[in-house]
Amino acid sequence: MKFKIILIISIVSLLCNIFLVYNLIDRSISLAYSRQSVDNCSNDLSLLTAVVKSELNGKDKKHIQQQFMAEGLNHSLLIKNNIIYLGNTEFIFNDGILIDVK
Repeated sequence: MKFKIILIISIVSLLCNIFLVYNLIDRSISLAYSRQSVDNCSNDLSLLTAVVKSELNGKDKKHIQQQFMAEGLNHSLLIKNNIIYLGNTEFIFNDGILIDVK
Protein backbone atom coordinates (compact mmCIF):
# COMPACT_ATOMS: atom_id res chain seq x y z
CA MET A 1 0.00 0.00 0.00
CA LYS A 2 2.84 2.42 0.88
CA PHE A 3 4.52 1.61 -2.38
CA LYS A 4 1.39 2.52 -4.41
CA ILE A 5 1.02 5.87 -2.60
CA ILE A 6 4.69 6.73 -3.13
CA LEU A 7 4.44 5.70 -6.79
CA ILE A 8 1.31 7.83 -7.36
CA ILE A 9 2.87 10.84 -5.64
CA SER A 10 6.05 10.42 -7.69
CA ILE A 11 4.11 10.19 -10.98
CA VAL A 12 1.98 13.24 -10.12
CA SER A 13 5.10 15.17 -9.13
CA LEU A 14 6.87 14.19 -12.34
CA LEU A 15 3.87 15.24 -14.46
CA CYS A 16 3.67 18.59 -12.65
CA ASN A 17 7.36 19.20 -13.25
CA ILE A 18 7.04 18.33 -16.93
CA PHE A 19 4.07 20.70 -17.25
CA LEU A 20 5.95 23.53 -15.51
CA VAL A 21 9.04 23.05 -17.69
CA TYR A 22 6.87 23.01 -20.83
CA ASN A 23 5.18 26.27 -19.78
CA LEU A 24 8.54 27.90 -19.06
CA ILE A 25 9.93 26.91 -22.46
CA ASP A 26 6.74 27.98 -24.25
CA ARG A 27 6.75 31.40 -22.58
CA SER A 28 10.43 31.89 -23.36
CA ILE A 29 9.86 31.18 -27.05
CA SER A 30 6.82 33.48 -27.15
CA LEU A 31 8.80 36.26 -25.49
CA ALA A 32 11.65 35.85 -27.97
CA TYR A 33 9.23 36.19 -30.91
CA SER A 34 7.60 39.22 -29.29
CA ARG A 35 10.96 40.93 -28.79
CA GLN A 36 11.90 40.24 -32.40
CA SER A 37 8.61 41.74 -33.59
CA VAL A 38 9.14 44.86 -31.47
CA ASP A 39 12.68 45.26 -32.81
CA ASN A 40 11.47 44.86 -36.40
CA CYS A 41 8.69 47.41 -35.90
CA SER A 42 11.10 49.84 -34.29
CA ASN A 43 13.55 49.53 -37.18
CA ASP A 44 10.78 49.94 -39.76
CA LEU A 45 9.43 52.99 -37.95
CA SER A 46 12.88 54.58 -37.90
CA LEU A 47 13.27 54.01 -41.64
CA LEU A 48 9.80 55.35 -42.42
CA THR A 49 10.38 58.39 -40.22
CA ALA A 50 13.57 59.16 -42.13
CA VAL A 51 11.75 58.82 -45.48
CA VAL A 52 8.84 61.01 -44.35
CA LYS A 53 11.22 63.58 -42.93
CA SER A 54 13.16 63.83 -46.19
CA GLU A 55 9.99 63.97 -48.33
CA LEU A 56 8.02 66.48 -46.26
CA ASN A 57 10.79 68.59 -44.72
CA GLY A 58 10.20 72.25 -45.52
CA LYS A 59 6.53 71.77 -46.53
CA ASP A 60 3.91 73.94 -44.89
CA LYS A 61 1.54 72.78 -42.19
CA LYS A 62 -1.63 73.23 -44.25
CA HIS A 63 -0.27 71.17 -47.16
CA ILE A 64 0.75 68.28 -44.88
CA GLN A 65 -2.56 68.36 -43.02
CA GLN A 66 -4.45 68.24 -46.34
CA GLN A 67 -2.38 65.25 -47.46
CA PHE A 68 -3.21 63.36 -44.27
CA MET A 69 -6.91 64.13 -44.64
CA ALA A 70 -6.86 63.11 -48.31
CA GLU A 71 -5.48 59.73 -47.21
CA GLY A 72 -8.32 59.34 -44.69
CA LEU A 73 -6.08 59.77 -41.66
CA ASN A 74 -8.05 62.63 -40.10
CA HIS A 75 -9.45 60.35 -37.36
CA SER A 76 -5.84 59.70 -36.22
CA LEU A 77 -4.75 63.36 -36.32
CA LEU A 78 -4.34 65.58 -33.28
CA ILE A 79 -3.22 69.16 -33.82
CA LYS A 80 -1.76 71.17 -30.93
CA ASN A 81 0.10 74.44 -31.38
CA ASN A 82 3.03 73.77 -33.73
CA ILE A 83 2.76 69.98 -33.66
CA ILE A 84 0.61 67.54 -35.63
CA TYR A 85 0.34 64.16 -33.96
CA LEU A 86 -0.35 61.20 -36.23
CA GLY A 87 -0.62 58.31 -33.81
CA ASN A 88 2.63 58.44 -31.84
CA THR A 89 4.49 60.33 -34.57
CA GLU A 90 5.06 64.05 -34.09
CA PHE A 91 5.34 66.48 -36.99
CA ILE A 92 6.98 69.59 -35.54
CA PHE A 93 6.54 72.95 -37.26
CA ASN A 94 8.23 76.31 -36.89
CA ASP A 95 6.43 79.27 -38.45
CA GLY A 96 4.14 76.83 -40.29
CA ILE A 97 7.04 74.93 -41.91
CA LEU A 98 7.89 71.32 -41.04
CA ILE A 99 11.26 71.15 -39.28
CA ASP A 100 11.28 67.68 -37.67
CA VAL A 101 9.50 64.33 -37.44
CA LYS A 102 9.81 62.26 -34.29
